Amino acid sequence: MQEATGDVALQVAVSVVSHGQGELLQPLLQQLRELAAVVPLQVIVTLNLPEAHPFVTEAPGFELIWIENVVPKGFGENHNAAFAFCGADYFCVLNPDIHVGPRSLTPLLDNVRLYPGVVGPRVVSPQGRIEDSARRVLSPWRLFKRFWRGHRTADYLPTIPVQQVDWVAGMCMVFDRESFRDVGGFDSRYRLYCEDTDICLRMHLLGRSVTWVQEAVVVHDAQRASHRKWRYLAWHIASLGRLFSSKAYWRYRLGLARADIQHK
Repeated sequence: MQEATGDVALQVAVSVVSHGQGELLQPLLQQLRELAAVVPLQVIVTLNLPEAHPFVTEAPGFELIWIENVVPKGFGENHNAAFAFCGADYFCVLNPDIHVGPRSLTPLLDNVRLYPGVVGPRVVSPQGRIEDSARRVLSPWRLFKRFWRGHRTADYLPTIPVQQVDWVAGMCMVFDRESFRDVGGFDSRYRLYCEDTDICLRMHLLGRSVTWVQEAVVVHDAQRASHRKWRYLAWHIASLGRLFSSKAYWRYRLGLARADIQHK
């Protein structure tokens, strides 16, 4: 399914949610407008908190849709609502603190066509450090090693151009429309954390792919204010508890265990 803006068929619907982050949203929208000259885009912006609209004009291949929430919603609920407006064959979830370039999306689209499901890019910091945006499924023990003992070894090697992974981070994900629809979108019961892990595990269980693509690169200008707020910590703990007790998590973990036994 592709709708047209002007005479240009849309290829990707991009969902961006702003939490009063106009200073980040303005440059991102300008980058997306420039990218639309290469990949025609429908950009769906959700203002989760009251704020002024950034000044960005539409252009051929660049369509803007605005959603203004009366009551703030969570990550998954916002992107699910945006998907209802999706007029393209591919659906991209993008954080406002991401910077995209002219070649950020094309390799993702190429690979999600080959491996339907969800794909994620290589994510780097503004200083060029590779972030661990593709990870193995968490367990309470791995979580303990990661945060308590400072054990942060990368789960996957960025030297492999394209690889299948357990999950990719929600700061930038591209789905084919059918896979996002068939999996039922994000689980809106997660408030802010673990939605990305959950939807990737459910993609695996549907027989779809979760792919990490090195040629696609985005820059993550991380905003760390949430790390200082107890409310966000409480949401994180609650989301981890929901993930570790979910059917999708245990079905996937048991599937991995069976695969390990069969290969021994």
